[in-house]
Amino acid sequence: MSTEQLVEKYGEKISRLSHRMIWNNELAEEASQEVWYEVLKSLDTFKANSNISTWIYSIAKRTILRYAQNERILKSSEIDSHFDLENIDYNGSENEKKEWVKEQCDYCLTAFCHCLTNNARMIFLFRDIAELTDSEIAQIMDLKEENIRQIASRSREKVKNFMQKDCILFNPHGKCRCRIRNHVESVGLDKEYKKLSKAAELIDIFKKFDKELPRKNYWEKIICEVVTE
Repeated sequence: MSTEQLVEKYGEKISRLSHRMIWNNELAEEASQEVWYEVLKSLDTFKANSNISTWIYSIAKRTILRYAQNERILKSSEIDSHFDLENIDYNGSENEKKEWVKEQCDYCLTAFCHCLTNNARMIFLFRDIAELTDSEIAQIMDLKEENIRQIASRSREKVKNFMQKDCILFNPHGKCRCRIRNHVESVGLDKEYKKLSKAAELIDIFKKFDKELPRKNYWEKIICEVVTE
């Protein structure tokens, strides 16, 4: 598979994985670029003893977890206290307001993932963002499939419980104390997601944001650098 084909198939998924694992956007970008640096530098030595996807995601796991090692795991009390802070004001133009609201909500989605330990968060994202099988994740994480299923199930329920209580998009009828709730309602984002939330799985919310928000392709710069060396 050529470099261009690898990037087309795995580029955005690696960027999303890094973005959800790491709060700091600069560190997320740096981690994602290092993943691709390692992939491209080692591509000639890849042996087909495993699927190339497993090989790429193993590099991603090792690299991104190293960058995420200082990420804080949020306790329930910390998340609750966050929603007790003052509402966030918006000072931009009305034309850009909906995009701003989506960016703020997307930031919260990443925050909700941080109720999980780093390894549990990685498994949750491998399963639901990268859409890997339990068998593939077990190989990457060096765990038994049964452990992967248990961790993924518990992780999804934990994130879901937090969002059920505090996310107006996931639960429009909940007693949400979101700091930008007024803005969410003013641009109609809650109504836009209401139909989705009736039948949606938790991960559909994440996928919808990943599809709609313009994403920086963290891999572009490093791909150009490595290819031209």
